[in-house]
Amino acid sequence: MILIKKNRIPSSLVKYKQTINASFDNLPKEVKDKLRTSLLKEQGYICAYCMKKLEDDSSKVKIEHYIARNEENELDYNNLLAVCKGNEGEPFERQTCDTRKGNREVKINPQVNSDILTIGYTSNGEIKSSNLDYQEDFDNILNLNDSFGLVKARREALNSLKRKLSKSKTHLKRDIIKRIYTRYSEAEIKESYVGILLWYLQKRMR
Repeated sequence: MILIKKNRIPSSLVKYKQTINASFDNLPKEVKDKLRTSLLKEQGYICAYCMKKLEDDSSKVKIEHYIARNEENELDYNNLLAVCKGNEGEPFERQTCDTRKGNREVKINPQVNSDILTIGYTSNGEIKSSNLDYQEDFDNILNLNDSFGLVKARREALNSLKRKLSKSKTHLKRDIIKRIYTRYSEAEIKESYVGILLWYLQKRMR
């Protein structure tokens, strides 16, 4: 999970919210498509929770309400995130992200920097937080330490980065590591599971 900085609300959504009986379920396809694209752009085309890379495809992306939707917040742009399908249709123990979360509340907010700063990882690929409530979110509500896939995927992403760095012909001084970190963090289309990569690079800079 990385910090999400919200962009300006899409104008098409602003206009739609002004129509009579506007609701999330009745979003016109064109408005919903532009909304999904906007959310993906600000997230670097990765899931807001697990950081899996996403395509701008309605069959592969869900628009999630961070706080369970009601009449007041269902079209609140700051309450909307782009997330993966989270193994939709599979047994509960294999579901992740919004599919697993349902209408339950999570305490960690990917739009709050102080929340994100509590996050760390293990070299094995597990996501950790110094806040016990957030750890509960990771382990149980969002299932981000899903032993069926996410932990392994993060570990493989980290090991791939380590191999790339070890093959570098240039001695990796702090300023070079910092440039690599900046490239990953500022990329418009981010690497899958980029959070663990940034965590590792930060450790290398210390």
